[in-house]
Formats: sequence, C-alpha cells, structure tokens
Amino acid sequence: MTVTTQDTLTTLADNVVHREREVHQYQINIDNYTVMLTALPQDDWPTDIAQYKTTLTENIPYSVPMETVQLIADYQYRDRLSYLLRTENIEQSKTKRVLEALKAQIPADQLAQMVADAKAKIDAV
Repeated sequence: MTVTTQDTLTTLADNVVHREREVHQYQINIDNYTVMLTALPQDDWPTDIAQYKTTLTENIPYSVPMETVQLIADYQYRDRLSYLLRTENIEQSKTKRVLEALKAQIPADQLAQMVADAKAKIDAV
C-alpha cells in the first residue's frame, strides 16, 4: 500500500483546518443573521398584511401603499433570515461533529502540531 499512516494523519489534519474554517464561516453567518434580525419586525405578522406572507413583492397589487409593501418585505425578510439562522445552526452543528471525529483520529500528543503544520501549508497556497 502506498498510503502511509502518516499520509492519513496529514490528510486528517488538513481536514481539521478546513472544518474549523467551515465552523467559523457558519458562525459569521449566524452572527450576521442575528444582528440583522434585530433591525426587522419582532412581532407576529399583522392581520391586515398576513395575506401577503408568501406573495412575491412584485405580485403585490399596486393599490397597496409603498410603505405597506416595504413592511411586507421586512416581515418576509425576517422570516427568511430566521429560516437561514436555523439552518446555519444545524449545519454548523453537523460540521462540529465531523471536526471532533477528525480530531479524535489524530493522536492527542500530535494533534496541535499537525494542525499547526496543516494550517501553515494551507495558508501558504
């Protein structure tokens, strides 16, 4: 066999770096969505506009005042961001599990150095 144990450990360490960055990217999105949600409506859909919950803004009748269309868009965006926040948290959780599985396969006394080496190699590209 041409693939050595060291090759496998190096590949695992490379993947640790990639998964750590993936977790980080999910966290950036989670933080952004959380901040953005604070600027959007916090309450339930008002009954007078709830009928437009799933209506594309371009399909809202022109008789609806622009301020109301903007309010509808804000509620829709809030709902979309809430959904994205949920999925980012779920996907981040999955990635954290993969990350822990990768780390568990590298001997504890080699983990820090191997990950540092992998990071340096990846950053150099």
